[in-house]
Amino acid sequence: MKWLRSYVESRLRRGISARALGPNEARVLYDATVTFCAGLIALALDAAFIRHIGPDMRLLAATIALVPLVSATSLALGIYGRLRFAAGARKAAVLAVAVTIAAAGAALISGDVPFAFLWLAIASGPITVARLLLGIAQAARRSSLAVAANDRGPVLVIGGAGYIGSHAVERLLASGHTVRVLDRLMYGRSSLDDFMTNPRFSFIEGDAADISRLTEAMRGASAVVHLAGLVGDPACAVDADFTRHTNIVVTRMVRAIAQSMGVRRFIFSSSCSVYGTSDQPVDELSALNPVSLYAQTKIDSERELLTNVPDDFFITILRFATVFGHSRRPRFDLVGNLFVAQAIEDGLITVIGPEQWRPFIHVSDLGRAIVETVDADPLLVQSQIFNVGDERLNTTILELAKAVQRVAGEVRPVEISITDDPLDKRNYAVSFAKIQRTLDFRAKTLLEDGIRELIENHRHGAYAHYREEAYSNVAMTRRALERFHDPDELSRIYAPLAR
Repeated sequence: MKWLRSYVESRLRRGISARALGPNEARVLYDATVTFCAGLIALALDAAFIRHIGPDMRLLAATIALVPLVSATSLALGIYGRLRFAAGARKAAVLAVAVTIAAAGAALISGDVPFAFLWLAIASGPITVARLLLGIAQAARRSSLAVAANDRGPVLVIGGAGYIGSHAVERLLASGHTVRVLDRLMYGRSSLDDFMTNPRFSFIEGDAADISRLTEAMRGASAVVHLAGLVGDPACAVDADFTRHTNIVVTRMVRAIAQSMGVRRFIFSSSCSVYGTSDQPVDELSALNPVSLYAQTKIDSERELLTNVPDDFFITILRFATVFGHSRRPRFDLVGNLFVAQAIEDGLITVIGPEQWRPFIHVSDLGRAIVETVDADPLLVQSQIFNVGDERLNTTILELAKAVQRVAGEVRPVEISITDDPLDKRNYAVSFAKIQRTLDFRAKTLLEDGIRELIENHRHGAYAHYREEAYSNVAMTRRALERFHDPDELSRIYAPLAR
């Protein structure tokens, strides 16, 4: 089953530690521990007060069998599945049935009814009472937070005016979702113009770091797609403090507010840059090897998000391949887009590090991947990491340049200049088998089609010169730094919420 395979992969990736335990895993471990300890106590009492001799092998077998009996019976009755969100009293009642069935099984295995009754008396209290107490605590928590959960509420896209965000908005609206965007409009609002008249679209201007705006945007949302943050190695290298604040601290805050307001789904945009350098194709279980601050902040954010995830909060990490293609908010600090701009405007593509491998994905396909994740069975995507791309688009930087040269050559002659000593040390090919297997996702736009689309937009005057500041994340990051270091601005966005 898909969900079981996804769970096994997630469990292997998270490792073995108390912090890595999910809520269901903690329940199973608790039930198993109580079951086994109660069995040992019942075994000792049976030997001391009933048999007056040591226990026989059938009793030992029954004691050991009680753990899988309780786990299997609880699973079959839905304690670890459909009843995870049920009231504490209902779960306690179902667990009482489960331990009674397990006790009957122990009596059959051991042939010793007093032993089975002893175990039932010892185990049933801790197992059922724990669920009652947890149910009371969870009910109080939900009441105190005035949860505004709404499974039919809008999908909030944080950073929805951006390069990827505008495609995500378009795809979500096309699939029937109501969409709300929170964006500070660092690059202007023209990327949202096509959506403003749509009755299922709404927009809130503001920074994700602004608690007041973030809370307003989150109210009633059914899902959050968190795309905001500093993107790319050069932009993140401008100011390390600003990068960590924007990419880690703000992400932590977005999760906390989403969870407290009853939002059910949280999709976070990470990057295949986390793999750094590798001589072998990498997948979601491969070791991470960041070679930039940008990649490290993505790793740190992933770890923050996937720690102690509650049952009713479904977090999914999407590690995007290197994106390219036309967008309502163009970028030319991406290698594929830059090569096309150089070819059309200069007739010369400058290649640095020709043998480096990269995975590529068209920006519209990332929009599709986001929608498919929002619409997926939550059990398939809970606490999962997916590489988002297509192995057909794994290629070297030189091969990418040759593809651009080939397509752009239909318009004008294009030469390639090669430098073998790159500052960027990334080199990796990526497996996308997991997202293809789990969500049936494959790219629809391959390299040459995406290149041709960019060329056509260049020829029809869709872009200014590619060296303009508006197309560079580095230049715009330097502007944003002025606000970040302004004490008045910081005191405003982190001010207490008005009562």
